[in-house]
Amino acid sequence: MSTTPNANQTAAPAAPSSGVFNGLSKKFTIPPPPKTIAEGVKRDVLLVGGLVLTAGALTMGVFNHAKGGSPQATNRFLRLRIIAQSLTVCAMGYYAFTYQKAIDEEEEKKRKVILT
Repeated sequence: MSTTPNANQTAAPAAPSSGVFNGLSKKFTIPPPPKTIAEGVKRDVLLVGGLVLTAGALTMGVFNHAKGGSPQATNRFLRLRIIAQSLTVCAMGYYAFTYQKAIDEEEEKKRKVILT
């Protein structure tokens, strides 16, 4: 039996490394999960608010459609859901960016202390 790979065992090509992606992943770090739900709600109040608004708008739109309400009202609710969801995603990016910024500032303070 030979040790050469057959045609089905070829190595997967390496993923191209992108400097833009590496730069963005450095700027957006996900904070660690909170210890309790109450702590998480206090820390991420914008995300919780966005979640509630998104779920509420979706629920209202689906119920309005199911009970035979006006298509214009259903459309408004579902547009509100899209807006609320996009704002929630923006808030997630904001939290990740500010968390990374706080980490970078803390590391910079440590470097200054070590250098002086």
